[in-house]
Amino acid sequence: MLQSELKTQLKAKKIGGVYLFCGEEDYLKRYYLGQIRNLILTDPVFDAFNHPVFHGEQIDFAALADAITAPPMMADGKLIEWSGAIFEDMKDADFAALEAVVRTVGENPASVVVFVVGTEGMDAGSVKRPSTVFKRLAGIVQAVNFETSTDDRLAAWLNAHIVHEGLDAEAGALRAMIDRCGHSMDVLASETEKIVCYARAHGMRTVTRETVELVCSPTAEDDAFGLTNAVLAGDTPGAYRKLSDLVRRRVDPMVVLGQVSRLISDLVSVSCLLEEGTPPTGVAAALGMNEYKAKLYVQSAGKRRPEQFRALLAQCREMDLASKRGADPLIQIERFLATASADGGR
Repeated sequence: MLQSELKTQLKAKKIGGVYLFCGEEDYLKRYYLGQIRNLILTDPVFDAFNHPVFHGEQIDFAALADAITAPPMMADGKLIEWSGAIFEDMKDADFAALEAVVRTVGENPASVVVFVVGTEGMDAGSVKRPSTVFKRLAGIVQAVNFETSTDDRLAAWLNAHIVHEGLDAEAGALRAMIDRCGHSMDVLASETEKIVCYARAHGMRTVTRETVELVCSPTAEDDAFGLTNAVLAGDTPGAYRKLSDLVRRRVDPMVVLGQVSRLISDLVSVSCLLEEGTPPTGVAAALGMNEYKAKLYVQSAGKRRPEQFRALLAQCREMDLASKRGADPLIQIERFLATASADGGR
């Protein structure tokens, strides 16, 4: 399902069935989920009864079925949400259970189900080259891959926000903003608010390149892959800088921990395949992975042996357990960086 098709459904107020929101752009997932909430949940008095929200890596299909079959209270519809599920590891039985959920919703059309999954939960690939798991899920539910937007789309989106605030932008100013602040719509939305406040305070009507340079904070575009690569390279200072970037961008430490664990797990698999003689060009097909992503993983996997990756993965498990027992996940990650990256490629 394309984002434009979802937009058409919302405009026509014809939301129904089971949706899966995935991909890299969390801002768009939240935006469209908010639009669905506004359409279905119309009475604050009864919204608590008509809006069951679940979270967990493993989907409790029985609990979902109970929520779906329970009729809405004093309303035309109800919205059931599930976030945090790991779709990448689904087995045939899980896909069958998901198909049963779709049938149950079909029998109870007043209920709408939305799954929201992060990049740590599945690799969706791209709209043009979807991953294997995305293609299988898209055959069952209405799956939308919210990719990172192109520069052209981001510039148009920024311009719409600027115009909505009664301002305009000189040629090149918004592209300069993207170059300076990166492609995260969350970051760009925050920086746009800063620009609008500055412009109003100084009686300005046009956003210029100089305004962008003065007001907007430079953002290092980074993610858990960059953090992991610093670890693999034995670059302890670089690893801490990348962690600081993620913290500054208000990324939940538990999300960082989950992403790092997932990446290390994938690198174990890639490293083992390479050691068994699988050619680098065959890794993507063997793991059902996006080819570009597989290329990056092959480069990283060459920095350590499989047993070293397994040791790193064991450390990730210990961090996860400690965090679930009450330890600060950020401190756990900082300790991990101090030991794991210090080992270098030995």
